[in-house]
Amino acid sequence: MLNPSDYLDVAIDPPRPLPGDIGAAVTYLSTVLNLPVYETWTPVRLLQQYGSMPAAKVAQPEVFALLLGGGNVVRFWDLGQSRTVSAAQAPGVEAVVGRLLRILRVRFRHAHPPTSLKSGPDRAGAAAIRPDLNRARRPVGDEPWLSGTGRFYNSDLSTNTLGACDDGTAVHRFLQERAGGSPHTLRAYTSEVHRLVRWCETKGVAGPLSALTRHTLLDYRDALRKRDEMPAEHGRGERSEAGQQRAMAVLRSLFGFLTLTGYLTSNPCARLGDTAAARAGFRPERILPAPAVKAIDRWLSERIGGTGRQPDVARRAAIVATYRFTGVRLDELASQDGYPRLSADPGGWTLTVMGKGRTKRSVPLPDICTLFLKQYRVACGLMPVPSPGEVAALIRGKRGAGLGASGLYREVKAAFREIASAMPPTEAAARLVLESASPHWLRHLVGKTLVIDKKVPLPMAAALLGHGSVVTTAGYSQTDLSELRAIMQESFPVRSADDAP
Repeated sequence: MLNPSDYLDVAIDPPRPLPGDIGAAVTYLSTVLNLPVYETWTPVRLLQQYGSMPAAKVAQPEVFALLLGGGNVVRFWDLGQSRTVSAAQAPGVEAVVGRLLRILRVRFRHAHPPTSLKSGPDRAGAAAIRPDLNRARRPVGDEPWLSGTGRFYNSDLSTNTLGACDDGTAVHRFLQERAGGSPHTLRAYTSEVHRLVRWCETKGVAGPLSALTRHTLLDYRDALRKRDEMPAEHGRGERSEAGQQRAMAVLRSLFGFLTLTGYLTSNPCARLGDTAAARAGFRPERILPAPAVKAIDRWLSERIGGTGRQPDVARRAAIVATYRFTGVRLDELASQDGYPRLSADPGGWTLTVMGKGRTKRSVPLPDICTLFLKQYRVACGLMPVPSPGEVAALIRGKRGAGLGASGLYREVKAAFREIASAMPPTEAAARLVLESASPHWLRHLVGKTLVIDKKVPLPMAAALLGHGSVVTTAGYSQTDLSELRAIMQESFPVRSADDAP
């Protein structure tokens, strides 16, 4: 028998258990999720709520029609959608609540989860079958190459404020402090450390990290620029200049942190990774051509009303529209820690996302974006306008839980393929670009629109895009030479000899 009080709502601080009574639990879930989890309609209730049957027929046409057939009507949550059926066909309230809690288990966690059945021998067997995959997923701190200490380790604990006694622990603490605030940054930093470790193992460089010399790190920097120098698991293609700069910037941050905290007696990586140079060299090259942009906008306009009210169609259109008209990063639209959030006031809608470094950013939504989000909410059985304090997932998967970054990526790619397939043969080049584009291309499109087309001041554009520096935002001014060409033509017009001063 289901006991809702066994589940904790971890989206609030501090987490609290659900009410033990099933009716109270339904009321609580309906309130915090802003959707009808399970409600029973009778003719009396319909009349009491709307005052007259004509008004009830307009407000609740589906419920009204089913009540005319006799018996009560139940509206309940089912895999992310609201369904309305006769009471005789409806599942029990416990079954609906139990399914919801299982699907939304990231938010509603069992206070006493069952012990995993996969222990000892089974886990060891899985590791033996897929050793390479397990190695790639191994936490950096568990790397054998990082065990122990090297020649530059500071054993004097009066000055070694990090309190780590081996390189693996030191690197783990670096990742926690410098990259723990952003899943994207943590993945990127972890990948770069793994890349260095694999290269050292391949080249026979004795570890651990605190034994590396400046000469070894210079060799590694050169290897980043060459084809076939890096281990296969990290790709053998040549990295861009910006990619090389970022890789060395991560190592510079790592060694700088370890030196600053006193774990290392010297910094062999000082000034080998210039983050300022990488930022100043930023120039967005993944800009969608004008025919592709027109095709995207045409595809969106065709999904206003009509078939756009179907849940799957409305969801894909809402995802593309949000990226197209806000410029948020891919991960910022994925459900994480109660974000992103929608709020509405008389001045318009605002989308609040959790950006890099766990920095919250509020983006005012243009009306065209609001239109698609309203349409999607209605298709999901929600109220068109979000209620104050709403914490329901902005974009939901088919099972009702918030859609993650991989799901959002697949939806945008599917939309791009659909749009490209409808483009005329005369736009073959733009079609090929669109087929290979990713959601981040829409972010660059918004950046170009703000900086080049609308001439928004760089500080304002940086705030909207979530850039830590206006130097990055200024990179969008290099994406199109047309404006600079016009300035030069106006500054130095062609003059005849008679016009010469």
